[in-house]
Amino acid sequence: MLFDISRSAGTTSWGANYQKSDDRNAFLTFGNGDHSGPQTTSIQAVEKLVGPNGPILLQHFQTDISRSFPIIEDASLSPPQRKYLDPALLCAIYTVSASSPGFAADKKRPPDIHQLEDLALSLLTDSLNKPTLSTIQAGLLLMQRSDVDSKTLNTQLVSAAFELGLYLDCSSWSLSDEERGLRKRLAWAVYMQDQWCSLVHGRPSLISKAHWAVQDLFDEDFGLGQDDSEAMFDERKRGSECFCEMVDLTKILSSILEAFYTQTAMQEYDAAGENGTRLILERAKPIQMRLKDWFTQLPKTLKLENGQAPSIIGHLHLAYFATEITLHRCIIRSLANTSTDNYLAYICRGAAKSRLISAMDFVNRLRSDHLTSFWYFPSKVNFALVATFGSLLLATAPCQEEADFYRARLGEYRWTLSVSAKNAGFLNFAIESLESSTDLLKSLPLKPKIQDLDIRPMPTPQIPIPHLIPPQEIDEDEDGDDTMTDAPQPIHSSDFQSQNFAAGMSGWNGSLMSPVTESTEAPFIFQSNNPRYDGPFAGTPFEGLGARNWFDNSHHGSPEAERMGLLM
Repeated sequence: MLFDISRSAGTTSWGANYQKSDDRNAFLTFGNGDHSGPQTTSIQAVEKLVGPNGPILLQHFQTDISRSFPIIEDASLSPPQRKYLDPALLCAIYTVSASSPGFAADKKRPPDIHQLEDLALSLLTDSLNKPTLSTIQAGLLLMQRSDVDSKTLNTQLVSAAFELGLYLDCSSWSLSDEERGLRKRLAWAVYMQDQWCSLVHGRPSLISKAHWAVQDLFDEDFGLGQDDSEAMFDERKRGSECFCEMVDLTKILSSILEAFYTQTAMQEYDAAGENGTRLILERAKPIQMRLKDWFTQLPKTLKLENGQAPSIIGHLHLAYFATEITLHRCIIRSLANTSTDNYLAYICRGAAKSRLISAMDFVNRLRSDHLTSFWYFPSKVNFALVATFGSLLLATAPCQEEADFYRARLGEYRWTLSVSAKNAGFLNFAIESLESSTDLLKSLPLKPKIQDLDIRPMPTPQIPIPHLIPPQEIDEDEDGDDTMTDAPQPIHSSDFQSQNFAAGMSGWNGSLMSPVTESTEAPFIFQSNNPRYDGPFAGTPFEGLGARNWFDNSHHGSPEAERMGLLM
């Protein structure tokens, strides 16, 4: 298709319009004709479905959803501008707001969510033929519905985003600051949707890094108004920070999926045989450090401190634990090919256990205002990922005592989910997933008792230290004393059921982290014949380090898990 793009804009011989956005890209647009009549009819149909709930739904959307998922300008929802909204977008706003756990509908005439969703999907399908930014906004909102077929809709939205040039850098385009910021927010929202769909559905990502030129988000891209009240400004600021941090976390998730879950990567690890786990660990190290940096650099307003946190950040921290679990799940599964390397299995399973405990404790600390707030669409699967990861550790446990520990924790987790589901119905998916995995585990043969295992000294790892453990991070006081020199006493199988071992492994002040019995505390077997043993690395090149395994050295989960001080 040839036309003159020497000018910044023009009209083709067949009546289409084009606009030259920069030296490399030009957009060809076709007129949609006069659709004011059908659009007015569609808006009236939407308003008829919501009835008197319309103003309440819009207010709830602005205060609860739009703050955490800022893809719509507040000005477009004002009464004078509302009549110009795309019908698909207006119906999507009503649908996602009405289905939110925190919405209190008019008891006399509650909105019919299923009719709203059917109408919204029908209007969206019509608009996908000639998509606009409103089409992307409507689709992204509908994907937040937990029962929408997100994999199909994601494919359509990514295609529409490409057609609209959302994957391009619009920094130099002749656009208003408002539209430029909106395009960037929508672009990154589509990117996040695509990457999390890849994890949730186990499908390849549709967006390639090589064809993604969108610049990072900054404060000016969110249109934070100086005329807002101080409280409103702080709330919008926190929402924009949460959105940006979710984008950064999604970039790390994308690296994990690309490094460990593509067909090429899995074939490479399978071909490595017994060296597969070491190869995975070597490639996981820089990603794990990125996760550590992401967590430690979170803005103070988004951190979990003393169990207190803003209600809007629940989905963000859950996504972090899901990302950690996605990385460790690959490592644990690879141990099947390194069954003879007990030391490596000990290191990896210990790190995985701490991640699982941190994730479960986080879920246990969620308050009702967290549960009734906005939850990003993969959250229901992320809750289930915690459960299935626990089931994986149970299934691969080397002894019955460790299996009993994970079985007890999964039982507690199910109880927590069942209580929380009263405020957040989407948690029922995680409960069903946990019950399904539990049923599968019933067919597993009984595992040997810990005293029946053939315990031998751990072999020396045949891997260079820098590949498994990064340079030791030492916290020094003013006198330069090393504060990490205390090493745990050696753990023997005879210590497993003792009170001292349970207290040493499970928490602070000798109290257990959860209401499990001491006899179900997970064992980590390590014995050494070295008389100079002063830590779990005795008899290995790690003997004099007095530092954590690099996984635990980078662990930055719940405050409780940090205080556990599990030295690997």
